[in-house]
Amino acid sequence: MTKRIEIKPATAADQAALAKIYLVDRQQDFPWVVNPKLQDFIDDSRGEFVLVAWIDGQRAGFCSLYRLANFIHLLFVAPAFRHLKVGERLLAEMRQYATAPLTLKCVMANENALQFYAQVGFQIVKADADALPPNYTLRDTHTEQYVALVDLTKDTPSAD
Repeated sequence: MTKRIEIKPATAADQAALAKIYLVDRQQDFPWVVNPKLQDFIDDSRGEFVLVAWIDGQRAGFCSLYRLANFIHLLFVAPAFRHLKVGERLLAEMRQYATAPLTLKCVMANENALQFYAQVGFQIVKADADALPPNYTLRDTHTEQYVALVDLTKDTPSAD
């Protein structure tokens, strides 16, 4: 059975739950993050636009966007809600807020995330093996899904 996913902009009331998702995910799946803390979510998402995915009244995940660069900074899904297309839905909604194709960075060792991003249309455009940790920069290829990039004149008859 497919669960209904609602995507909403984050509010101050969401911060504690999102901080917990961020902490648990990083503790479980990010061995390169040393000593993660609950406060990290507040610090790491400061100044960013955040969307929250809801399933059955629970926060299932979130995505943050640094708008000036159309850069996805954080995309995290609570372990109990993985494989339900939460990340895909968050990215689809975030495309509506972008003014250019989204970019993001992904740690080279994070094979599950790299596979997910490839499945939803992101391609590696740069490798930085000297970064700590080494990472890739990825760019979204699904430009047809961006409201700001749609050519509204295509289907409009000319005034000639």
